[in-house]
Amino acid sequence: MLSFEDTGKTYKIGELAKELDRSTLTIKKWESKGIIPEAKRDSRGWRYYTQEDVNEIKKMLEAKGYLINHPTG
Repeated sequence: MLSFEDTGKTYKIGELAKELDRSTLTIKKWESKGIIPEAKRDSRGWRYYTQEDVNEIKKMLEAKGYLINHPTG
């Protein structure tokens, strides 16, 4: 699981989907419906996300009930 600290790493949509245990299609659907903010794009038009983006998306989805936050321990 990704930590809640900024590592400077960027994530492709497939990596975000894996982290959220969802498909890339679901990520694109959430984006098109405004459930999550639009991704940044590189010069080729590919989506990418910073660690900060990933953390914010997780918080948003948990708050909206799209993800269940299981406590650890």
